[in-house]
Amino acid sequence: MKQNQFVQLNEKRWQQFEALSVNSAGEEDMPAEFAVLYRQVCNDLATARTRHYSPALIAKLNEFVSTGQSILYQGEGIKIGSLLRLFKQNFFHSLFENRYYLWLSVGAFYGLALLAYFWVRFDPDAVYYFLDVESIKDIEKMYDPAGSVQTKERSSGSTVLMFGVYIYNNIGIAFQMFGGGALFGVGAILPLLFNSFYFGAISAHIVNIGYESTFFSFVVTHGSFELTAIAIAGAAGAKIGFSLLMPKQYSRAYALKTAGSSVLPLIVGAFIMLLIAAVIEAFWSPLDIPNVFKYSAGAVCWFYVLLMFYRGTRYGHN
Repeated sequence: MKQNQFVQLNEKRWQQFEALSVNSAGEEDMPAEFAVLYRQVCNDLATARTRHYSPALIAKLNEFVSTGQSILYQGEGIKIGSLLRLFKQNFFHSLFENRYYLWLSVGAFYGLALLAYFWVRFDPDAVYYFLDVESIKDIEKMYDPAGSVQTKERSSGSTVLMFGVYIYNNIGIAFQMFGGGALFGVGAILPLLFNSFYFGAISAHIVNIGYESTFFSFVVTHGSFELTAIAIAGAAGAKIGFSLLMPKQYSRAYALKTAGSSVLPLIVGAFIMLLIAAVIEAFWSPLDIPNVFKYSAGAVCWFYVLLMFYRGTRYGHN
């Protein structure tokens, strides 16, 4: 479709959106159709960028998106309700808009994890390229079926404590990758590669020493949310870095602002997924129940996460 046809087809909706933006004092008095129009304008912006329409048109649509975002998500500080609303309204659109970064991030993460896995499986001593001796001993102790960690019953207090630890570690990694994108993508790519090789090498080492039953039954359920969220955070950081490396005709400051608006729903989505993963890891994964229940729950979670990811990256074709 030519640009003139695209403008004629959508201009009336843009005018309606602009009028609502000007006449509204904020989210409180905003009519319900504003959110619908906002999502449509976001899709129009993504379409205009994909089809390489004129910079003037793209800048105009980007201004509409920025205005709508400031109205929808303004407030005094971050509220859980606002985060959930942002996730619900924009997460799937953001998955689609950044689908190439996402597929590359997911492919790199799981691809390199498999590479590390098979490397350590066929060369067990290679695990020492990735971890030091003390770290390996700690991991072996953690997943030893006959060890104190697996046989000792965890108290409710320690469960809550571990929940806090999981939240701190997982979300710290994700936001490090997102913030590291400002270092021209290096700060996002290196943690992604490290965690990929780490997970693959550890998995192979656990299988090599015969502790796979306790390990995989523990990680299978929460891993669906946790590992995918890390890959999503990596994609968001990479998008930030690429916008700085290749700002095209824009200033780097403007390109960074635009990229940040585009990937913000991804970060919120990754945060929510990591929160879910921490809940599962603290309260479900350690339960002393038959592994068949854990593997069944894991299969359901993996199916849900992969379906969500696939539908999101195919958002524009639904």
